[in-house]
This record gives sequence, C-alpha cells and structure tokens, in this order.
Amino acid sequence: MFKKILIANRGEIAVRIIRTCREMGIRTVAIYEAADQGSLHVRLADECVTVPDHHAFMDSEQIIDIARQVGADAVHPGYGFLAEDAAFIQACDEAELMFIGPPANVVALTRNKIGALERARAAGIPTVNFSAVSFSEAEGDNLRIAADEMGYPMVLKSCSGGRGRGERLVTKPEYLTDAVRRSRSEARTVYGNQRLYIEQAILPAHQVGVQILADRQGNMIHLGEREGSLIQHNQKIIEKLPPWFNGRTARGTAGNCAGNSAVVQLSKHRDS
Repeated sequence: MFKKILIANRGEIAVRIIRTCREMGIRTVAIYEAADQGSLHVRLADECVTVPDHHAFMDSEQIIDIARQVGADAVHPGYGFLAEDAAFIQACDEAELMFIGPPANVVALTRNKIGALERARAAGIPTVNFSAVSFSEAEGDNLRIAADEMGYPMVLKSCSGGRGRGERLVTKPEYLTDAVRRSRSEARTVYGNQRLYIEQAILPAHQVGVQILADRQGNMIHLGEREGSLIQHNQKIIEKLPPWFNGRTARGTAGNCAGNSAVVQLSKHRDS
C-alpha cells in the first residue's frame, strides 16, 4: 500500500483522488500555483507544494523532483496529458516512483491511433474504415486523394492523443482544405505532432465506451458500458451509466437531449 501520493493535477479530479486516498489512509500532496491557493484540492490535501505557473503541471522533470522532495511513493496524474505521456511514465519508473495508470508501453501503443485500430482489427474487433497511413503537411494531395477514395462524410484525426483534439468532421470535399488547416494547427499545439489520418464517418451514432481496470497481478475488471454522446467542441460533457440508448435511433435521441444543452452533438467521431 502506498504511504504518500503526489497528485499531478488539480480541480475536481484532484479532489476525488484526495478523498479516496483519505478513505484508504494514504497521505496526499497537492501542487498548486498562486491562483489555486484557495481551491478545494489545496485545502483537502495533507501537504501542498506551490509551483511558479500552470506550465509546471506539464513539466515532467519538475513533477518528479517535487515527488522526490516530499517523499512520495507514487504519482497520480488524474486525467489529461500527463496521463497519456509515455515519456513521463518511463521517467517515473526510472525515478522508482509508481505511476498510477497504464505502463509506458501500453500508452505508447494506444497513442498510435492507426496502430491501435490495426491491433483491434487483427484481434477480430470490427472497426471503422480508416486510412492505412498518416499524412504530413507536405502530403496534402495524398490526403485529398485518400479522402476522395474513402468518400464523404469523413473525419480528420490527429495521430497522437485523444479526447477529440485536432478532430474535424468533413461533409463535403470543398470543406477539406480549411478543416485540414484547423486540425493541423490544433494537433501541433496540443500534441506537438501535426500528422493526420482519416476515418469514415458514421452518422448518426452514439459514443459508448467500456472502461477497464487492471493490476500488475493480472486481475482485470470492466466498469460496464457508459455513454458520452453529449459533446461540446468534441469534448464529452457528461457520461451516463447505463447508456440511455435503448434502441431508438441516434437522431431521435439527439432531439430529446438537445433541449438540455446549448450545443449538443451526437457523434462517435472522437477518440476514447
């Protein structure tokens, strides 16, 4: 059992981790910048360490240095980019800090979106149609040819990361150029990688996922199906378990849900 965990995140997710650790008798260390001083996660944690600015939450070297200074056994990234950073996970391993999350090799495999789809298909799992290769900025003509061959509507996706960043639905060929520009810009900013690939769009659709938990002893469980079809700016607003989809068409469900949110999309075109 861990004695002390550094939480490399803030806000609601940090609060949840702190409360769980308190129930388990594990001490917690929160990090915060000046603007967070009165935040709930700072007030609830057993120890707190201030950092210069928000960039520190993405500085893997600084996070590991803080964990060493406070004598933490493990680092919990919450959710977000550190949770998907294989290099950070590897750095935690080398520093003999337990990373609470998937191992680095698993994260590296899942961040390669084309490779992940190919592995799923090889395992007999049905997948959406997708391009076998990704496209750099210099390969715009090849991307357009691949899109024409796949047909519209189609979806542009970043090759790295998830959560819908760098993703654009393209319904007609004349919209492709602008969508590619916007997707590359966002992917470059968020992931540092502007390569894109394409998937065939499925419309209408529901976004339904199954979360899996596993430990190092080979035990594995799933948490059931949950639906995340209420989406704003490609980001899930809420997930519901069990899914509210009960056989009605997605288009009909969208009509029922639209009154509860200013911007609602029902789409399967995002990375889980």
